[in-house]
Amino acid sequence: MFLLGAITFLGSCAAASGPADRQDSVDRVADDVQVQDELVQEDIAAEGAIALNPDSNPDKLKPVTKAPSVASQPVSTDSGQVLFSCHTAEDKLIALYDRDTVIKYVFGPEEQPELVLDVPREEASTFQWQGIGRYENYSISIPNKDTAYIVSWARDRLDINQPAEAGVSVEIDGEYITTVDCVSDIIHNMIGVDLSPTQL
Repeated sequence: MFLLGAITFLGSCAAASGPADRQDSVDRVADDVQVQDELVQEDIAAEGAIALNPDSNPDKLKPVTKAPSVASQPVSTDSGQVLFSCHTAEDKLIALYDRDTVIKYVFGPEEQPELVLDVPREEASTFQWQGIGRYENYSISIPNKDTAYIVSWARDRLDINQPAEAGVSVEIDGEYITTVDCVSDIIHNMIGVDLSPTQL
């Protein structure tokens, strides 16, 4: 772009003045072009040096990486493989982890959960959609004495605009008590989980 501007300027000088003036203008523009070319070459050399050695520039800011929360890790955490995870309207975590011999259930704030249960694998159970019907649904039931926490995920297969529904329902002595719904960060890996079938 600078060279195109210099050529245009040289042409205008030649048209507007005599031979002596034209020569002076040409010399001045030629000097400017040389200076600009030297500056460009210096910039290229500097960029090349930074590319070869990024740490040579002490003022260059390094990116800060933020550790993801449990709900943003779809495969596994220190707690085990994530079977299910989401956040509620009160930003509480509902999560299930597969830890080989136990299934871990977590409910409450991530930093300080209100309830953490490690249930022997043989005591947990699952409902798996059988491929029939409009609604596809999966659940895992976590028993705790006379209480059962049933973590579930379901979707309407015929309405693609309808978001999936998920959450945890609480039953005491087989009687339904309440449901806490998920509102964000839903992760569902319950399909095909190796647990005993839930007795309906």
